[in-house]
Amino acid sequence: MNFEEKKRKNRRKRGQISPEDISSYVDLPTEGLVEMLQGTDPQKRTIAAVILGDLGDERGILPLCSALTTEKSLYSRIAISEALSKIGEPSVAYLIELLGEIGKNQETMLPDHYFKKKSFPLVRDMAGRTMVQIGKPATPYLIDFLESSDEFKVQQALDVVGAIAAKTGDRRALNPLLTHLERETRDCRGSDGVTLWKIIRAFSGFKKSEKAVDPLLEILERDYPPPIIWETLRTLGQIRIATPQVRERVGSFINNEQPEVRVAAENAWKLLGFAP
Repeated sequence: MNFEEKKRKNRRKRGQISPEDISSYVDLPTEGLVEMLQGTDPQKRTIAAVILGDLGDERGILPLCSALTTEKSLYSRIAISEALSKIGEPSVAYLIELLGEIGKNQETMLPDHYFKKKSFPLVRDMAGRTMVQIGKPATPYLIDFLESSDEFKVQQALDVVGAIAAKTGDRRALNPLLTHLERETRDCRGSDGVTLWKIIRAFSGFKKSEKAVDPLLEILERDYPPPIIWETLRTLGQIRIATPQVRERVGSFINNEQPEVRVAAENAWKLLGFAP
């Protein structure tokens, strides 16, 4: 067996399928597909997820959500997520309950490094990532969920809100985010700063949002940890509203002693179109 054959075999062990693999199962009833989804063969789990998604049968939501929490095979997990996103809005209420529950990939502390890419950061939470694919229909549910008392879950919802705004241009969450920001800075909730950092990052998905500029400038006037400052600078660059006030505050950080803050200020300066 050569190297490429080994790679194909390994991918199939992880649940990868071809279109031809599906044809024998398309006439199975939903109950049979759910049974396949719960089986031991990762390829059959992928096949079941693909067909359930194509059917759009809401009876598949709970079994798919359950499978999403336990699936270890990469291609099967992707297929399950895509199936739920295809079913769409009916999946959202169930996915919100899974925020913060799948895996350990979510951020739990402020970052050590500035995020240099121009795109909105990939949502780490698997349930959240699935809702990003659902897009605008998920936004009203997420807005309501921002009032939850479970801060860790709310942090994941903030990522999703920002990612959906960046992807679709949906601005309905802007005012709720502003309210959340005002409350977070006033009450000092989340003393580790992660919630505030995620709110700031979420605003980066709202291009040309004038309402967000002044509250972000106020953050730059305060004595926050460097990750809060560099995320605020990055978000101002992403929003791309170049006012004299923005120019003054961003420019004041270009020679900052903290290197990540300095890089963030330089990148924001360029994105805002200010002359060198």
